[in-house]
Amino acid sequence: MPLSTTVNIRSRSLAIGRGDTTHHFDRSGRLTFSTRPGETIRRSLDDRALRVTASAGARDYEQLSARDKERWYTGAIALAAEARGQDADPVTSAWLARIATQTPWRLAGDAEAFARVYLPVSILPPDQYHALVVQVSHGCSYNRCLFCDFYRDRPFHVKTPAELGAHIDGLREFFAERLADRSGVFLGDGNALVIPTGKLLGMMDVLRREFGPIADPFSTFMDTFTLDHKTRGELADIRAAGLTTVYSGLETGSDRLRAVLRKPGTAVEAADALNLLKATGFRLGVIVIVGVGGPQFAAEHLQDTLDTLRSVNLTRQDIVFLSPFVDPGLSDFDDAVRRGLLSRFGDEEVGPELARWRRALAGLPARVTTYSLKEYMYW
Repeated sequence: MPLSTTVNIRSRSLAIGRGDTTHHFDRSGRLTFSTRPGETIRRSLDDRALRVTASAGARDYEQLSARDKERWYTGAIALAAEARGQDADPVTSAWLARIATQTPWRLAGDAEAFARVYLPVSILPPDQYHALVVQVSHGCSYNRCLFCDFYRDRPFHVKTPAELGAHIDGLREFFAERLADRSGVFLGDGNALVIPTGKLLGMMDVLRREFGPIADPFSTFMDTFTLDHKTRGELADIRAAGLTTVYSGLETGSDRLRAVLRKPGTAVEAADALNLLKATGFRLGVIVIVGVGGPQFAAEHLQDTLDTLRSVNLTRQDIVFLSPFVDPGLSDFDDAVRRGLLSRFGDEEVGPELARWRRALAGLPARVTTYSLKEYMYW
């Protein structure tokens, strides 16, 4: 007996299922992700596809090759075409007709279209994958941390009004009807709060005017030492203008490890900056890197980070992200390991170390969740 095909329409998407596999499409008809037991494949806005498989508590990651990606697209679109021939409902038919226009070759064109609008969106917090990223700046104002290669491909630059206007025009063209599916604006790249307050407020005003309800709320990354350039009054003005959430890389509470990693400032100074943000009304996303420094720093890294987090006035609305360390492949990091300044955990040790951190941080008032760089994509 042949398997039946199910079609479910939601407010912003359509899902087509057969057997244990379900394909999801956005309002433009683009394939966004597919699921079956133990496996998810997601498609990024720049037309990459990541397969995540889970078994026995472990997760494996694979970027699909061009050929495998085309097979995935072709199968999902063919199932939609088959469903179109079986469903006479006009609303369903209109959705399925949009999917029929999105051939694998047209979907592949999104990579080039994305590159016309964005420099690479190197990283986002997990709860911002569906925000509208607006690159009001490029790169990171510091960009020398030993563990980070996210912005090594670009110098730090704050957009001029003309550059921001062109970027906004490009975003409208790229997203088109899909803009309605974005929720909030993430101000990129690595540290938008370093932008002078008056200029930043002006940019936010432009974005509210151009994007309306989509630009509510704003969020951004921030390095804790950035607040040396912001008064409490300026922070209050930025918060009142709609920037509600700040994601900040604490990375570690160990001052010895911070120094080796070239992370500016002490843990106490970082905690003071986070507490200032809390006192000004911001929601925090605090990122710590599990396993950075390796076994030689493991006990100190965990205990000092826990002590630092306990000194921050975290609440239930805040999030602490546990991000398993991913080797950046930088020559300076490799050199630090060779010199014995750092070490590395083996692949089989990462899971137990993450579990140890979860147990240790379970009593914090903030939510604690995993932030896997291997699963990141802007989709």
